Amino acid sequence: MLDAQKRYMEVNLSAIKRNYDKIRQEVKVPVMAVVKGDAYGHGLEEVALTLQQAGAEWFGVEFLKEAIELRRAGVRGRILCFTAPICREDCEKFMEYDITPTVYNLDSAELLNKAAFGKGTLCRVHLKFDTGMGRFGFGLENLDEILVKLKNYTNLVYEGAYTHFSDAFARKSDYTLRQLSCFEKVIENLKKAGINVTLRHAASSVAAMDFPEARMDMVRVGGALFGVTMFKNKSVELEKASCVKVRIFEIRHLVRGSYIGYGRTYRAPKDMLVGIIPVGYYEGLKVQRRNYTYSVSGLIKNIYHDVKDFFRPQPVVFINGRPLKVLGRIGMQLTAVDLTGVKAKVGDEVTVNIDPIYYKGAEKIYIVEEEGKSVGRLEENGFLA
Repeated sequence: MLDAQKRYMEVNLSAIKRNYDKIRQEVKVPVMAVVKGDAYGHGLEEVALTLQQAGAEWFGVEFLKEAIELRRAGVRGRILCFTAPICREDCEKFMEYDITPTVYNLDSAELLNKAAFGKGTLCRVHLKFDTGMGRFGFGLENLDEILVKLKNYTNLVYEGAYTHFSDAFARKSDYTLRQLSCFEKVIENLKKAGINVTLRHAASSVAAMDFPEARMDMVRVGGALFGVTMFKNKSVELEKASCVKVRIFEIRHLVRGSYIGYGRTYRAPKDMLVGIIPVGYYEGLKVQRRNYTYSVSGLIKNIYHDVKDFFRPQPVVFINGRPLKVLGRIGMQLTAVDLTGVKAKVGDEVTVNIDPIYYKGAEKIYIVEEEGKSVGRLEENGFLA
C-alpha cells in the first residue's frame, strides 16, 4: 500500500565524508568534527560514526549528554564538550567517559580539580577565552590573576586553549582579526605563566576556510560538513548532505483566476495544474535562520533577504531535478506547487530543501555510495560502526 503522506529526510553519509575529506585537504591541520545539535539535525550517532571511519579523531559537542551518547554509540576518538561542568556529578561523568571539558571560569576549574584529586587522577581540559563573543570564556581584563589561580589546580592538565569568532562571515574582516590578535596575546601570556597548551584552536567553519592564519593547531568544523557554505573561499566545493522526500498527495486542475492558499496571495494567471504535497512550515519548509538582533545592520540584512526572496525566490521543491514553483502561502502541513507542463501523478516523489535543524519528520534514511552510486539505504538507528 502506497503511503502518500509518508515523508522522510534522506541523509547522504558519503557526501558528509567527502566534505570532511575536502575540508581536511584544504586546511592541512586536524579537523574537529562538530556534531552538536544532533549533528545539525542529521543524526548524531550516524554522522559521528561515519566521520570516525573517515579518520576524524576529534569531535565537538555542546553538552555532556551528547558526548555520553557518542561514547555509548562507539565513538572512540577524543570528544571536547564546549560547556563546563556545574556540579560534582558532571565532573565524574566527564572522567568516567573520558570526555574533555571546557573550563571558562574558576568555579568549574575548582570543581574538576577536586573531583580529579578525589579519584587520584588527572583531568585534561581546554581553556576558553572570550575575545569578543560575549558568551563563555575567561575575560581578558584580569587575565594574569586568573592564570596564577589556574596554576594552583595541580590535577588539571591544560591541554588546549581556544576562542570563538563572532563575525567571521562578515564582509569586513577587521573584528575577526582583532579577536585573533587578542587570542594570540592570550597564548603568549599562557606561556609566560608556565601553562604550555599543545592545541590552540579558534576557527570554526567559515574562519577555517577564509582565514588561514586562524587555523593554528586544529579547526572546528560543523555546518560545512553538511554543505553549508557561508564562506567566501570558492576553491572548495562542498555537497549538500540532506533533503526531504515527500509524495504528491493531490493534483488539481484550476482555471484562470482561481485563488490558491490562505489570504488569496496567489491568483492563477492561466489554467493551471496544481500539486499538493504533505509538507509545510511545521516540518520546517522555508523556515530560515534569521538575525534576531535589534541592531540597525541586522534589521537591514533581514529586509534585504526578504526583498531578494520576494523577487527571486530560491527553488525549494523539485521533481526529477526540475524546480517547482511554490504557489501562495506555505501551509502548516500542506504546500501547493505548480505542475503545469510537468509529467506527474499522485504518489510521485518530490524533493524538498528543508534546513535539517528545523525539520520535524517521522524518520531519516541514510544512504551510502560507492563511485557515485548508492549501495545502501540505512534506516534510522540502523547504522553499524
